[in-house]
Amino acid sequence: MAIGNNPVYIFKKVLVNQIKEHAPLVFNISEAANLGIHALTYIANNPNQHPVSTGRVAEAIGASENHLSKVFQRLTKAGLVHSIRGPKGGFVLAHLPKEITILNIYEAIDGALGKGSCLLNQTACDRERCVFGDLVSQIQHRVDDYFSKTTLADLVEK
Repeated sequence: MAIGNNPVYIFKKVLVNQIKEHAPLVFNISEAANLGIHALTYIANNPNQHPVSTGRVAEAIGASENHLSKVFQRLTKAGLVHSIRGPKGGFVLAHLPKEITILNIYEAIDGALGKGSCLLNQTACDRERCVFGDLVSQIQHRVDDYFSKTTLADLVEK
C-alpha cells in the first residue's frame, strides 16, 4: 500500500493540518507518545504479523526514524513489542491487539497519566474553587476512561 493511501498516514496528515489551522488544543500528548500510539496501530493493522522495520513504520506514519527508534526502545522495555534482529527483522506486538490499551502505550512512553484538577498542576490562585469549575477534572476523567478502555484492536477497526 502506498504511503499516500495508508489510512494512518491520511489520518495524521488531516489531523496535523486541522491543528495548524485552529487554536491550541486543551488536550495535548507528547510527540513520542503520539508516535508510539500510531506506530503500534500501524503494526496491529499488519495482517500477516511479520516483523515491521522502524523505517517502514516511520515512512508510513510520516515520522523521524531516529525518534521512532527511541520510542520503540521504550515500548520494547515495557513489554509491548518484541524486537526481531536480522535482515528481515523489525517489531511485532508482544500481545494481541485487544490486550494493549492506549493507556499502556502512553504510560510506556510518558509515565503515569496525570491526575488533577488544575491546568497548571499547581495552586495558581487563592480561590477556593477553580475558575474552570470541574471542567478540567471532567476532561481528565474522559481521557483516562478513553485511554484505559480503547485497545489497538479498537483503533484498527476505526
